[in-house]
Amino acid sequence: MTLSQVIEMANDVKPNAFDEKTMTHWVNQVEGQVQTEVFLWAVEQIIQYDINQDADTELLVQPPHDKIYLSYLMAMIDFANGEYNKYANTAAMFNEQFAEFMRWFALTFRPADTHEEVYT
Repeated sequence: MTLSQVIEMANDVKPNAFDEKTMTHWVNQVEGQVQTEVFLWAVEQIIQYDINQDADTELLVQPPHDKIYLSYLMAMIDFANGEYNKYANTAAMFNEQFAEFMRWFALTFRPADTHEEVYT
């Protein structure tokens, strides 16, 4: 899934007033989590996107786990709109999906064993 695809999907699923720059910022937040908490990359290695330059860039998490992007964007839309009950639900959905991805990744690639070449 590309940066522009996840933003378009979020806008389709949960219409909102947020611009692509804001949505890209939120995608960067979840990508930062993936890179530091799952891939165990150093802060200096973190990739950040710019919608004007990276719209067609493939995001790091592939199917079926790429659903974390949409659920995170939906949660952030709910939070920014002050819809805290909805946010609680969408944030819980994101947290479960992110934990599922972390478990799968840890069992598949064993990042703590420092086999960086496997997933970079």
